[in-house]
Amino acid sequence: MSMKQRQGGYALVTALIFFLAGGAAVVSAIADSVLREAKTVRNEYTSKQGYLASESSLEDALYRIKNGKALGTTEVLSVGTAHATTTVTTELDGSQTVFSSGDQSGTARSVVASVAQSGGVSFPYALQSGLGGVDMDGSSRVIGDLYTTGSIRGCSSCVVTGMAVAAGKSSSNLDQDNSTPTTPITSINFGNANGTQDLAQSFTVSDTLSLTNLQIYVKKVGSPSNATVRIVTDSNGSPSTSVLASGTLSSSLVSMSYTWQTISLTANPILSAGTTYWIVIDANSSSSKYYVAAGNTGSYASGMAKVGRYGNSWSAASPSGVDAYFKVSIGSTQVGLSGENQYNQLQVGSGYAYTASYINASGILYCQMGVFNNKSCDTSRGDPVIEPDPINGAAINTWKSEAAANTYNGNYSVGGVMNVALGPKKISGDLTITDSGIMRVSGTIWVTGDILIDGASTLRPDDPSKSYVVIADGTISLGGSAQILGGSGSHILLVSTSSADPAVTISGAANDTVVYAGNGGLYVTGSGAVNVAAANHVKLDGAGSIQYDADASTLNLTSGGSQGFDIKSWEEAE
Repeated sequence: MSMKQRQGGYALVTALIFFLAGGAAVVSAIADSVLREAKTVRNEYTSKQGYLASESSLEDALYRIKNGKALGTTEVLSVGTAHATTTVTTELDGSQTVFSSGDQSGTARSVVASVAQSGGVSFPYALQSGLGGVDMDGSSRVIGDLYTTGSIRGCSSCVVTGMAVAAGKSSSNLDQDNSTPTTPITSINFGNANGTQDLAQSFTVSDTLSLTNLQIYVKKVGSPSNATVRIVTDSNGSPSTSVLASGTLSSSLVSMSYTWQTISLTANPILSAGTTYWIVIDANSSSSKYYVAAGNTGSYASGMAKVGRYGNSWSAASPSGVDAYFKVSIGSTQVGLSGENQYNQLQVGSGYAYTASYINASGILYCQMGVFNNKSCDTSRGDPVIEPDPINGAAINTWKSEAAANTYNGNYSVGGVMNVALGPKKISGDLTITDSGIMRVSGTIWVTGDILIDGASTLRPDDPSKSYVVIADGTISLGGSAQILGGSGSHILLVSTSSADPAVTISGAANDTVVYAGNGGLYVTGSGAVNVAAANHVKLDGAGSIQYDADASTLNLTSGGSQGFDIKSWEEAE
């Protein structure tokens, strides 16, 4: 090989060495950059986990403070692999400082909040309901968290953006049992003549729950027609014609000897403790084809038997003091958290219930039993606890007392070009605001009748820095283009004490509305919208919605009866 060729080979090798060294340097630089980026992402992830743990622990502590639940001065909460330690300090002014520090793999993030008792009421959820539960239809939405002691029943176009919590769980317990001695000592014939065509037996229940089962102890003579069984309310010591549920006593199932017949009812009405109800068996009349109910005397102190005709007159059954044999079970008939079916699932941010069916949850779905959901149940949590109402009867009575200091007898109307400031005031009648009328609330208002707000009218706080209460013993209806106008720190709280369902109807463009109907129902329909609400039963349909407003969730009222808390500050600690 010539010298020139050897020199060319050396040059090529040298160039190759420099190329490989340069490539290695580039690869090293890229790898170092990737590693740094991976470390940054990992640190950011662990930091977020620590922050989420601290936020969760802080929220849990604030929830316990606001709802009067047990809370130690130091609490530890685990969220996944992260954990947070929360400390609570009571300050000299009575406020409480809550400090929460979350840690994930040595990366700590902390948050701190200050909370103090307010001069008003606090709603912990965008929407809260009692045993009546929540029914969602159409394209209704709850923008925020939803809680019920009953069930949440929704549709495929219905959405709960936050957590949907249904604490209701089905149960059934025998509550009223008139069945002794085993061999009946007497009997009551019915369906054998016009004056004894029907049999009625009154009863009360010991707790306010749903009627879950009804049994009667009967036999037949001949082949009578089927009889209609009704659960009705009381009217001056006799059955009314107000039907709560109905069923059929099938003649083919009744024998010539006494047998217990279970009546399948069309509904499971909620019965109030201590209230008189009636079982009415409505038969046809035939002297040769009729029914015989087993009976006793003096064994059942909470009711009585009568004979007569449904919708007509009634008289005491013979012999004197006789009661028919029957059994009534009460409990809760709850489905928990439920959509329509496997093809029409209710959409929720996250869910929490004993039973969840037909649910599409974007977050965690806590449940013990579930079918046709988009994910399996996370069984790590026990059943949801029963939460108290956000407003109690004592607060309402205090508000009424304030209004009663100034009474107006008769119906009160605001309409046309009227611009009226009213309150504190008790109105012994109805309140109507219509025809573009404006009413400014300047103190607590108590209406013993109904409240109607419609026709482009307006209800608003008189002082834009204060919130006020408007109470109706009857129903409240807001429709048309009527509005309730408030602002930051200034709202109107509508309260109905009626047990009607609905007790409050919102069908118009209610801009700023806070509603409470603890005894009755709330119906939001059309384009109606409510900021914060609580009721025994809630129905949302059409485009009706609950659109959570944090400012409206805690009301600093001008009146007494305070029972809430204010969150004075909430921020990340350095």
